Amino acid sequence: MPPFHFHIVEDERVVKDEEGQEFSENEAVRREAVETGASIARDAFIQGSASRVIVDVRSGDQQFLKVTISLTVEG
Repeated sequence: MPPFHFHIVEDERVVKDEEGQEFSENEAVRREAVETGASIARDAFIQGSASRVIVDVRSGDQQFLKVTISLTVEG
């Protein structure tokens, strides 16, 4: 199984995961993507550096899943 790459998008800024990680189960990939996105989003939202965080998980050239977390503040 090829490694999974977790590319991060904060608003329009993209950080590519060149190394990747290997997982034995798809559920472990999903958990890692959600945990990674939540952690990055928390920091970015508190600092005000982004209002949307995307974790784009790819296996080889194919998209495996995408986690999108956004913040809307009203008032």
